[in-house]
Amino acid sequence: MNREQAAAALLQVIADNREAKCQALREHAASEARAILKQAHAGAREQVRAELEETRKRDREQRARTEAQQRRRERLAREQDLKARLDEGARQVKELLAQSWQDPVERWTWVEGAALRAAAMLPAGRWEIAHPGGWPKPERERLRQLLLERGVGTADFVPDQAIAAGVRLSSGNAVFDVTLSGLLADRTAVEARLLFHVEDLRP
Repeated sequence: MNREQAAAALLQVIADNREAKCQALREHAASEARAILKQAHAGAREQVRAELEETRKRDREQRARTEAQQRRRERLAREQDLKARLDEGARQVKELLAQSWQDPVERWTWVEGAALRAAAMLPAGRWEIAHPGGWPKPERERLRQLLLERGVGTADFVPDQAIAAGVRLSSGNAVFDVTLSGLLADRTAVEARLLFHVEDLRP
């Protein structure tokens, strides 16, 4: 091999070596790029997953708030409806009692029932019976006789313009109030009774 051939062979060796090193560098760079890309994809997937989970969480919380608000609105609507029906029921009861007092038969039933219960509860002696103005005297005398038969000593009848219907029987400090206002004074008790019939009391 002459000098020129030897030089050419040396140059070829150098070129081959350079190409091998370049190829190795390209492969290493490609491998690193693939690793970086794989890591980037994994990071992106994790970020998307986390964002989706956060979105689902916000959606669940929003649905829960919306449902809670809807339940609250429905509860308030039921309470308002019930209150309106109880108010109407109380108005009807008051109206019916007032009408009952205007009917002689029903009025006597009212007074007689009250007198019999009061006679069993109040002490005997001198009673005071407050009543609406215009209550017929024969009915008062009938009540006086009933009380005498039940052991009540005497009964004084006192008209009271504040009483719309019913009577208030007193003996000393003991009072048995079956006036219209007395019967309806305990709103809680009246509403408790009305609740049994509230479906029939829609305004």
